[in-house]
Amino acid sequence: LHVDLSITGCSDTDGEEAYNLDGEEVWYADFVNKRGVEPQPSFIDHISYVEGTYANAEANQQICRSNLKNSRSGMKDIPKEKDPPSTPMIYSRDVVETGAENTLICHVTGFFPAPVKVMWTKNNQNVTEGVSINVPYPNDDSSFRQTSRLEFVPQPGDIYSCSVQHPALHEPLTQMW
Repeated sequence: LHVDLSITGCSDTDGEEAYNLDGEEVWYADFVNKRGVEPQPSFIDHISYVEGTYANAEANQQICRSNLKNSRSGMKDIPKEKDPPSTPMIYSRDVVETGAENTLICHVTGFFPAPVKVMWTKNNQNVTEGVSINVPYPNDDSSFRQTSRLEFVPQPGDIYSCSVQHPALHEPLTQMW
């Protein structure tokens, strides 16, 4: 049995639309660059989405924002619960070889509400180039998990960190690699 999941989410200023199969993200809407992205690894049979999927995601954002407005009005006095994320886990995609391109992965789970904000540093300097983050993915307990990636070329002595911010935290959670 396979689990096929569609995720639509929005706020006043941001939105997300993603499709997942068996816990793996196979398509998401990049609303900044106005396109659909299929972040599938090369070792699987590629799953393509029909033309118009991105336009449909944009339309879903309008519906989501309308529903959000109505929900806020009806639920304005209900307190929001917040669960902090776990300490981030950092690991490399491939076996680390000095000078060889690789990807650092920062995985965080157990938080509510979504999303988290993830920041990377290299030798105590903020890094934004080569950084990506997937949309929050729901866990079975109604919390969320999210993964950020940093493309990098490892060099001796380099120290990387992944810091996670969330409304349930008083200060970011940071993990070094």
